[in-house]
Amino acid sequence: MWLKGTHGVGKTTTSALLQELIPNAHMLDAERVGEVLMDVRPGLPETDNFQHWAPWRTLVVKTARRVLDYAGGTVLKPITAVVEHCWPEICERLATHAIPLRHFVLHADRETLERRVANDAVMQPSPRLPRRLCGRSRQLASA
Repeated sequence: MWLKGTHGVGKTTTSALLQELIPNAHMLDAERVGEVLMDVRPGLPETDNFQHWAPWRTLVVKTARRVLDYAGGTVLKPITAVVEHCWPEICERLATHAIPLRHFVLHADRETLERRVANDAVMQPSPRLPRRLCGRSRQLASA
């Protein structure tokens, strides 16, 4: 189950609530996979979004598959956004592994988003993320 939306919309909170309601649900933050790839040395090719890296798209699907093979149940994947041209590839890979996909986009008004990003420590940019990947959340936090 993919939960998409901007920073502060409630993806992590919604995932945690769903985890309580869905038996054997496992939360897997796809953005953490991107953070792992940012630690590759020497670094991967420069990009403004790790979703452009083919290894990210492959690993997100393979990680979900391995979690399901190992633990069963449902995988909840909160993610800020999926780059539009990457989404069909991810969907195809999920289908190849017979992983059912439920896709939801969460929305909130601008005032709510700004308040949440500015006041919620969980939503602050990771210190490990390069500034170029955190710019949008920093802009919201300072607005």
